[in-house]
Amino acid sequence: MSQTASYLDTQSIFNLIGQHAELSLIFQMVSEWLEARIPDSMVSIMLYSETEQTLNLISGSQHFSNRYIETVSNLKIGPHVGACGAAAFHRKLVICENLAIDPNWVAFHSLIQEENLNACWSMPIINAQGTLYGTFATYYRSPKCPSSTHIKLIAHAASLVALSMDLHAERQQRLALNDKYRSFFTYHPDAIFEHNPAGIILDVNLASKDLTRLNPEQTRGLHFSKFICPNFQAIVQTAFEQALQGNSQHLEIQAKNALGECYWLDLTYLPLQQAQQVVGVFGIARDITERHETEEMLRLLKRSVDANPHGIVLTNASAQHAIEYVNPAFESLTGYKKEEVLGQNCRFLQGPDTDPKTIDKIRNALQEQQEIQITLKNYRKDGSWFWNQLVLGPVFDDKNFCTHFIGIQQDITQQRANSEYIARQQTHDSLTGLINHHTFEEILDTTFHLHHDNHRSLIVMYVDLDGFQPLNQGLGHFIGDQLLIAVANRLRQVIPEEHIISHFSADEFGILLNKCDDLKQVAVLAEQVLKSLSAPFNIHGHKIHISASIGIADDDPQIEKSNELLHHAIHAMSEAKKEGGNTWHWYAFNSTRTPKIDYVLMRHELMVAVEEKQFRLVYQPVIDADSGQLKSVEALIRWQHPQRGSISPAEFIPFAETTGQIVVIGQWVLQQACQDIVDWNKKNGTNLSVAVNLSPLQFKRTSFLHDLQQTLADTQLQPELLKIEVTETMLIAGADRSLEILKAVRDLGIKVSVDDFGTGYSSLSYLRTLPVDEIKLDRSFIEHLPQNEKDGAIVAAIIVMAHQLGLQVVAEGIETQAQAQFLKNYDCDHFQGYHFAHPASLSELKLNYKQIELV
Repeated sequence: MSQTASYLDTQSIFNLIGQHAELSLIFQMVSEWLEARIPDSMVSIMLYSETEQTLNLISGSQHFSNRYIETVSNLKIGPHVGACGAAAFHRKLVICENLAIDPNWVAFHSLIQEENLNACWSMPIINAQGTLYGTFATYYRSPKCPSSTHIKLIAHAASLVALSMDLHAERQQRLALNDKYRSFFTYHPDAIFEHNPAGIILDVNLASKDLTRLNPEQTRGLHFSKFICPNFQAIVQTAFEQALQGNSQHLEIQAKNALGECYWLDLTYLPLQQAQQVVGVFGIARDITERHETEEMLRLLKRSVDANPHGIVLTNASAQHAIEYVNPAFESLTGYKKEEVLGQNCRFLQGPDTDPKTIDKIRNALQEQQEIQITLKNYRKDGSWFWNQLVLGPVFDDKNFCTHFIGIQQDITQQRANSEYIARQQTHDSLTGLINHHTFEEILDTTFHLHHDNHRSLIVMYVDLDGFQPLNQGLGHFIGDQLLIAVANRLRQVIPEEHIISHFSADEFGILLNKCDDLKQVAVLAEQVLKSLSAPFNIHGHKIHISASIGIADDDPQIEKSNELLHHAIHAMSEAKKEGGNTWHWYAFNSTRTPKIDYVLMRHELMVAVEEKQFRLVYQPVIDADSGQLKSVEALIRWQHPQRGSISPAEFIPFAETTGQIVVIGQWVLQQACQDIVDWNKKNGTNLSVAVNLSPLQFKRTSFLHDLQQTLADTQLQPELLKIEVTETMLIAGADRSLEILKAVRDLGIKVSVDDFGTGYSSLSYLRTLPVDEIKLDRSFIEHLPQNEKDGAIVAAIIVMAHQLGLQVVAEGIETQAQAQFLKNYDCDHFQGYHFAHPASLSELKLNYKQIELV
């Protein structure tokens, strides 16, 4: 077919394109045109997405099933993606003569069989600028090779589609541009006037009505001068003529509306050009009456602020909060001139002893854009300081956006000094400078409730000077007062600042220890007070010796009111007096209660045991039930006290749990056990593993996983040779957190064993979810085997269940051959107990132990 004939055949398509017909109709006509010229062809047109690199079918869907259409939706282009995906990728014609054997169609074999498609020729749709619009493809029911005529027809059809898409895109751009212009003109918030060169208004937007008080129809045809006040007619006419010369103009004038009302107007004239010629003028106008009034008000406000007796500073709302204005009173207050501070942050007023907490409150107020009234210590330029009562607040614009902060400053140094003096007289003892007993009792009551809520210990010491009254009477009240002052000073030297000291009466002092968790330190502190007061005092030529009796009381749960704690301390002081004075006595509720000092000493001795390496580890073997070989060991702690000898773990482990010292002890056990097993394996050429028991406190600490990793790194122990033993109670309490921790432990390669299985919650569901490797049968189930049939049934059931869940079973506490035989009969995996070996040092371990023979 000649090009002329082809053109004539497609004239109707060109007509549709020229008439801006819908693209879908044009695509349909092009498809029908080609299908009429290539028998048995089925045309599909796919649209290309440059951002997604995909193709989507937009024409020809009638030839294909829904499944086919869904499959080729969002088809990623690629060098071997069918015919269309490859054509779009290579940007050239792709011919697939036989889809069944074509490598590009391997992924679509089942689909093309269902559709009975056997050939496809695909041409990329590309315009003259090289823009890829999509693909134009023809499908066939039988294998088919195109002729040169076929290729020309497809290329011509693809070019028609590209042309239609080019013209459609251009038209859409023109329409969009026109819409944008019309929207800008119509909906601009400022009034817009279009004038001809003579100044006649040709068109106006909706906003013009607010200025002119006329409808747009009434405004058109009027001269702009109708809306200008007489005093500004000449300046506006000059600006209009300048705009006609191609020069934009901006001015502020007084205008009037159709009602004769005058207002301030911000007016901009812009030349309107067509074909490089000025054919008119655009006027853009905005009512600025309110702004003018605001500016006038600001001038009045500035004069008021300048005259204000308080220092006023204005900063911007940027991160730097740079100063933009200070008034003369600020200069007088601080000694800084305006030129020195503009652009600076106000922090130059702060000094080394300005309270950081106060600064944080100011920062928070700035960040939250909230008003704050606060007093802080500031410094003048000459280095002198003053108490600055600062009122700081945000300044918002009409859109509720914070643009500035304003600070009002007042020097209240003298007022504060007066207030502090009056307040101190009410709360402090005028002789010693210590707080008085009323203030002490108020502080005690507040602290008592706070500590009770947080379950923290609270200690009260009551100090009574021994034999003060005879001294006071014999040497006179003046010497007695000077002695009390000296005693107060010595107490200040001994008692740390965080605690409270009070002068109760002539010879009595109260001490509140509100931050003392170590009770041993209380006893130490009491001894230090006694020692300090026993040193002689030199008072105006008199060498005076004095001692004291100290009562100590702590807030036992039985105490409900703070004054009970004080009364207990006073009672304990009386007991110290009965013991001859110059001593301290700790209040005890009843004779059965363990004395506090015993608790203190035990806690102290545990820490000494860690520091002086009084602890040691022994290891109990875990034996393979079949071979009798040593499979692993369990690390067990022992305490050899230098005076008390061997102390049972049953005595000190529960105590360490209550004090929290178990965390330090547990970490020592973990570190030592890992190091011991590494050394033993190197020496014996084995891969023996070690099990370490964890306490609940150690397991739940946030640093537990880090400590575990650090221990492995420090000792170079292979993770699979370490097993941690946890109890059922630990796992069930906070199960979600336990699951998270155990997963992390298992990810490290460390094994997990459930110790004392069956004695805790015994919830079987957790065995399905928690990542554990092994359960250890508690010795309470073993000790009555094989005689107790119920225990035997429970043990057998647990072993079967554990094996079904893929878990190993260790029986601990085996002491007889009969127990071992019973457990082996039920396929228990590992044995542990005195029947095989007592806990001992690693050097005493054997590689092989008694092997249990089946009966």
